[in-house]
Amino acid sequence: MTRTSQRRPPHVLTLGEMGAGDKRLYVARVQAPMPLPPGPLVSTFFTLFVFTAGSGRGQHLEAIDLRAGDVHLVPEGVEHQPLDIGDLQGWIVGVDPLLLRALGPPWLPGQSRLRGDAVPAPARSLLVRGLLCLRPGPARVGRIEHLLAEMDAELRGRNWGAEIAAHALLALLLTELMRELQEHAPTASPLLGGLVRDALAFIEAHCLEPLSLKDVAAAVGRTPSHLANAIRHETGLTVGDWLREHRMSEARRRLRDTDASVESIASQVGYADATHFIRTFRRAHGMTPREWRERRRAAP
Repeated sequence: MTRTSQRRPPHVLTLGEMGAGDKRLYVARVQAPMPLPPGPLVSTFFTLFVFTAGSGRGQHLEAIDLRAGDVHLVPEGVEHQPLDIGDLQGWIVGVDPLLLRALGPPWLPGQSRLRGDAVPAPARSLLVRGLLCLRPGPARVGRIEHLLAEMDAELRGRNWGAEIAAHALLALLLTELMRELQEHAPTASPLLGGLVRDALAFIEAHCLEPLSLKDVAAAVGRTPSHLANAIRHETGLTVGDWLREHRMSEARRRLRDTDASVESIASQVGYADATHFIRTFRRAHGMTPREWRERRRAAP
């Protein structure tokens, strides 16, 4: 993708806009037309496409052909164009980066990268390498499709522990993708620059702590102004935007799943001032945290 000073700023796509509500995992069938805005996009979540039939086109750094059997990965923070899905059929999965981190070390590189230590290429590939198009063999494709169907059924159902079960299925799905990367694409080249990858990883790991642009810049060994410009240029978002998105995601989870007070949750997700947290939450959701919790609990 050619970048110019006059380029259209990317549209920031969130899981809520995709229809995930307050959940950290979104699964849906690919269908035409996809309700996405035109022009460049930056997603605040990790996206996975699995195509089971048909053909279409994608445009990132270069045009790519998509067909049945493709598994297409779009890491959060990478600018991309909406897919021209043509008559493609399959699945789309959106995953909050904090959920991926909660699944354990195999899914994300350790912070040792910031100290210059080596990280195995496959572990780095899945989430911080670039937009990858994998073409697994029939057996692995079959397992992936089965896991997606089970995940979708859990998220749509009302069984006890459905969300926990869906997260467990996601871990199995990621295992299949990691194995595919390790076996067939261990040297895929990244699209996000190393500086931005490291900064986003540091923000995800420390987003629930008091954190400033200066802290992130110090962690990656750059000046605050240099880092701010790099992140804004490559992702279309600021450090504050990424920090707020992660904190709001965790705040929604705690409002929904715990009885902790709003003031306590504010502190838990990195806000020393509860008033600031409430004001930020209202701007993001159109209502206060207490109102949001009451509406979720009143819903069927």
